[in-house]
Amino acid sequence: MPVDAIRIEERLWSSASPLRRQEWRTLTIDIVSGEPPWPSREPCTLVAGCDDRDLHFVFTGSSPSADTLALPRAEVAPLVGEYVGLIRKLSGGDLYPAHIEPIDMAKRVLHDTGARRMGALLPDLSPSFETRRRFFSLVVSLLVDTTQLGPLPAHHHDPRRVR
Repeated sequence: MPVDAIRIEERLWSSASPLRRQEWRTLTIDIVSGEPPWPSREPCTLVAGCDDRDLHFVFTGSSPSADTLALPRAEVAPLVGEYVGLIRKLSGGDLYPAHIEPIDMAKRVLHDTGARRMGALLPDLSPSFETRRRFFSLVVSLLVDTTQLGPLPAHHHDPRRVR
C-alpha cells in the first residue's frame, strides 16, 4: 500500500500565507489522488519540508520509527531556479503575445525535466510521469513561495492555427 496523504511540516505550514497553504493542499491532493506516489511503501503519511540545505520527506505510519529521505537542495536548485525564472518572465506582463507561447513551452520542457530528475533522485517514487511532474511541482513550491511570483497570463491562441 502506498503513501495515502502528504502534509507540510509544521514549521513551514505555520509560517505560510493562506494562499500558499491552499497551493500546498491542492498539490498534495493531486499527488495522492493519482498513481500511488510510493507504491512499495506501507500505508503512511509523507511529511514534506525543507531547510537551508535539504528537502526532507518523512514517512510516518504504523511503525514506531519514521523513515526519512533527504534530498540536497543543490541537486534541484539550478532546475528550480530556471523554472521560477520562466514563471517570472511569464508573469512580468511586458511580453508580446508572440513571446508567451515559446516561454510557456520552455516552462513545460523544464517541468518535464524536473519530473525526470525526481525519478532519478528518488528511484522509489512512482514510475508514473504525471506523478513525478506533480512531485516536482511540490518541490518547487517548498523551495519558493510561488504565490508571490504574480499571476500568469492567460494562454493566447492564434486563431489562424486552429484546425
